[in-house]
Amino acid sequence: MAHLSELEAIRKSQILDAAVRTIADKGSTNVRMDDIARRSGLSKGGIAYYFSSKESLIKAAFTAHFESVFEAVSRELDREPSVFARLARIHLLFDREREEVGTGYPLIADFMYQAMHHPEYRPLFAGWVEGCVALLTGTLQEGMDQGLFIGMDPEPVARSISAIYQGVGQRWFLAPETHPRAWALTTLEYAVMGVLVPFLAPGVELTRGAR
Repeated sequence: MAHLSELEAIRKSQILDAAVRTIADKGSTNVRMDDIARRSGLSKGGIAYYFSSKESLIKAAFTAHFESVFEAVSRELDREPSVFARLARIHLLFDREREEVGTGYPLIADFMYQAMHHPEYRPLFAGWVEGCVALLTGTLQEGMDQGLFIGMDPEPVARSISAIYQGVGQRWFLAPETHPRAWALTTLEYAVMGVLVPFLAPGVELTRGAR
């Protein structure tokens, strides 16, 4: 029984991974179950055993992908030596060589479109937003605990920073000729510094170029 459970988990993971990559390539509106079956190496019947509809598979793929990304980012942040180094590490989201970047931006844009026209997708998109906010909130709270910030409510500040990241990131990803990486990182640096400066404790300074 344990072996069967492990096999099912592997197959389900194969399907979700194939769905994520196919959605990122084609967009969820254009994806067919045949496309996902071909990419996963399983039959349509095999996919139907785990997911009753294309919509349920797409929603599960979005959720599973970003849960995995958030876990990976959290582990990377834990390796950073300081709060400010963790905040600066967001520059990794502006590296097209990273697989999660090339997949993540199209996936987010796709679900923004779906959420705009289909209210049932909005909780999924909201869940992604809250995942981003939670990562930043934890880092800012640690800064409060260390005395780096004073008078800060970390959650709304994290919400502001995550909104800045999202807007700048979409411009950079979709229009790199006019919004290159250097522009994106400089814009983020100044914008995030502007959000944080009012809360800096006396004697604490933010320095540019910590990336």
